[in-house]
Amino acid sequence: MDKSRLVECSNSNLTQIPRGIPPCAQNLLITGNNISVLRESAFIGNGSGFGRLRILSLQANQIQGIESSAFEGLANLRTLNLSGNVLASIAADAFLGLCQLQSLSMNYALQPALEDQLWAALHPNNLPNLTELQVVGNYLTRLSEGMSTSSTLEVLDLRCNFLSRIGRGTISSWQKHSKLKVYLFSNPLICDCDLQPVYWWLKNTSQIADGQWLTCFSPKTLSGSILGQLRPEDLKCPEDTAASYVFFGIVLALIGATFLMVLYLNRKGIERWARTFREACHDQMDGYQYRYEQDPEPRLASVTAVV
Repeated sequence: MDKSRLVECSNSNLTQIPRGIPPCAQNLLITGNNISVLRESAFIGNGSGFGRLRILSLQANQIQGIESSAFEGLANLRTLNLSGNVLASIAADAFLGLCQLQSLSMNYALQPALEDQLWAALHPNNLPNLTELQVVGNYLTRLSEGMSTSSTLEVLDLRCNFLSRIGRGTISSWQKHSKLKVYLFSNPLICDCDLQPVYWWLKNTSQIADGQWLTCFSPKTLSGSILGQLRPEDLKCPEDTAASYVFFGIVLALIGATFLMVLYLNRKGIERWARTFREACHDQMDGYQYRYEQDPEPRLASVTAVV
């Protein structure tokens, strides 16, 4: 870094991009401040000249939101560092105009549930020359098909996120770009049959730069196991409980239908049996009634005889 063209504004309690940055500045470090929002045209609209700016660091400024075209006027920017912020909103065209940007770092910078906004903002159409993307230590649970198809990307650092699965389509797109290196360490991988595309990709390529360290988070039987040391048959699919219940219900329904069919086919026999049973009960009741009429209360008769 050329310190003669470096401007540093650190720990100055700034709430917006400072004015008066000299036009010759190529490296600008604005860190440790309280810039809560990067508003639209935050750079071009403050009166400073940023036409020669190559490196911009905005680390640890408590930035919560980036509005549309916030980086307008930084057409020659090559490196942007937004790490250590608390981003909760990113406009879809937040990075519009950064046509020459090659490296973007957003490590430990994103709040949960920001994936849709993030991947929309990082679409290759917005950053056509991006070669390095670092999003370490965030809450990402899924990847973007659009980002995975970027033909310029050479480094994709996804360590320390919440990725449990990686789709077959994403892997296929990555395989088409032989220069791409992906970092996936410290993600809670679910080592079942759905992870087999990742397993075979790991076995047959060197694109996973930290592949020797990938470990399983679940199931419990494989927790802590090194993915690359497993056998293909170890990656089993758990039993589908819902499917089991459905199958059990179908079996019960078939048994019930069979039972009803048997009853229907033997309806005449059942009617005869019911008639015979009723007649037997009727004869039995007639016998009881006859004995009652002959001797309505035997115990009372015994008492009378004694008296």
